[in-house]
Amino acid sequence: MYTQFYVFLIYLSSVFTRELPTYLKDKRCSFKEDLEACFVKNGNLAIPLLAKGDPDFHIPKMNPMEISFIQLISTPTLGLNLTNVEIHGLDQARIERAKLNWKDNIFTIYLKSGNLTIEGDYVADGKVLVMPIKGNGRFKVFLKNGDFEAANIAEMLEIKGEKFFKLTDTRLNYKFERVEFQFDNLFDGNKELGDQVNKFLNENWDILLTDFGPGISATISSIIRDIFMKLSTISVKSAFKDYDS
Repeated sequence: MYTQFYVFLIYLSSVFTRELPTYLKDKRCSFKEDLEACFVKNGNLAIPLLAKGDPDFHIPKMNPMEISFIQLISTPTLGLNLTNVEIHGLDQARIERAKLNWKDNIFTIYLKSGNLTIEGDYVADGKVLVMPIKGNGRFKVFLKNGDFEAANIAEMLEIKGEKFFKLTDTRLNYKFERVEFQFDNLFDGNKELGDQVNKFLNENWDILLTDFGPGISATISSIIRDIFMKLSTISVKSAFKDYDS
């Protein structure tokens, strides 16, 4: 769920880390050209390369993306935890446009994720809106045609005369054309009750997406911070062809 923006994260993480991988060195942009257009073009060229993963840069493979645990929601009325999660389709994500605000160090990326499938194991106990839900087993979520806007806020640091970026915040907005849920083994395998719950979830997917939104956003933000903390940085000057401080 967090992954649609993960494409942008990985690109920036690689750019601002040690030396660029060989396969990305010809993807650097020049300040003498339309930087935003170059970012979109070269970012999309980099996606299928990065989707393979890169252990040297702590970049996991993205097809599928594997996540061991997600606490999707934890409230007095509902607990829903996901484990052994796989996200399929991230390698098909595409950057539509970018807005690079160098004055305020706000870098916004707009992506289309296409169709994503998320599957794994779940444990649920509580109520979704007015519908009781309780069970554990396999789940699958289909997300159709995602649109994402992710604003990355950074600060510029200067160390020994070289400038570096430090991520301070990420603000995320997203929407999907449709979301479909399937939770197996609800109510100890009671098919009638399970079918009722799954039908209810699918009829109210847009409302549920709002309820699950904080968990989704928190997961994405956590991944972004974790990746940037793990990766050592290189100067902004080294990340672009002709950066002039």
